[in-house]
Amino acid sequence: MRHVGIFGIAGIAGIALLLSVAAALPAAAQDDKTQLTVKVLRESDGKPVADAHVVIHFTEERLLKDRRGTWETKTNRKGEVMLPNVPTGTAKVQVIARGYQTYGDEHHLTKPEEEVTIHLKSPQGQVSAY
Repeated sequence: MRHVGIFGIAGIAGIALLLSVAAALPAAAQDDKTQLTVKVLRESDGKPVADAHVVIHFTEERLLKDRRGTWETKTNRKGEVMLPNVPTGTAKVQVIARGYQTYGDEHHLTKPEEEVTIHLKSPQGQVSAY
């Protein structure tokens, strides 16, 4: 006769279940992150805008607690920025570049990898009554 111990078969099954849940927790924690790529292009010809200032600001209350609420960076020569481990959720994206209109809009980040392409417009002529 085999001796199973104090926990019995049900106890061993329970421990196995707990271990499998514990092993799955890090994977579940990664689900609330995304790798965000922002591409900034000229609207007129689709060429990249280098050195554009990109600001990503999270407004959801759950993202502001114990987390970084704003990310700021500049685009590379290809007009791109890649941010790993950005929280998923709603983010305001703002792009400022010399010689272009400022861009600002909300984006919903939900997938493990997100790509946002922004087409910057040339500034509009100023109108004056004088």
